[in-house]
Amino acid sequence: MTALHSLSVAVVLMLPLPASAAETLWTEVAVRVYDATGAGPGTRRASLDIASRIVSAASVELIWRHCNQPAATGRLAPADQANKTHCDLPLAPGELALRLVRTGTVNERSRELPLGDALINTRAGGGVLATIYLDRVEWMAQQTGIDPRALLGRAIAHELGHLLMATSAHAANGLMRPIWLQSEIRRRHNTDWTFRPTEIAAIRERAAFLQRD
Repeated sequence: MTALHSLSVAVVLMLPLPASAAETLWTEVAVRVYDATGAGPGTRRASLDIASRIVSAASVELIWRHCNQPAATGRLAPADQANKTHCDLPLAPGELALRLVRTGTVNERSRELPLGDALINTRAGGGVLATIYLDRVEWMAQQTGIDPRALLGRAIAHELGHLLMATSAHAANGLMRPIWLQSEIRRRHNTDWTFRPTEIAAIRERAAFLQRD
């Protein structure tokens, strides 16, 4: 049985890592990024950096592998060309995939639509694919007056959180709550955009397990 998790609507103030993080073994998790939105590399890089910082609370380092679509000329950027061969292969064990797409229709109803989703196989207890709807993220950022790169980074971290914990469940508070209200986005409380201690422990444990496979 497969469940499709959806994140409903809602910039990161970076929190320093705790001193104990330096003493913790880090786990690398590779994430392929398939960007079909035409967003500039600067926008994408800033958002991925934010997502990396959020996930780093669990001593997990996200290794981004860019698998961008060719431009109109049919040519890939040099950095993307280096990954092309790898991106054509099936996902390796422990590797995740992130899609950035546009839905093509954004309006007032977008406040009720998910910013992204993660495909979780509830029977097998795992998942590898997360999707973010960039035009909805941009619309919500415009409505709340915040940097869209920050909101995109948070949405990416949320969906990867589902994959890293292998669950479609949500929390009552923190980054993994199911609905992000516009008022919550505007108030910019750090605790709204971080994982809870139990989630950090779950991500750390499963990330290490995946890399042993």
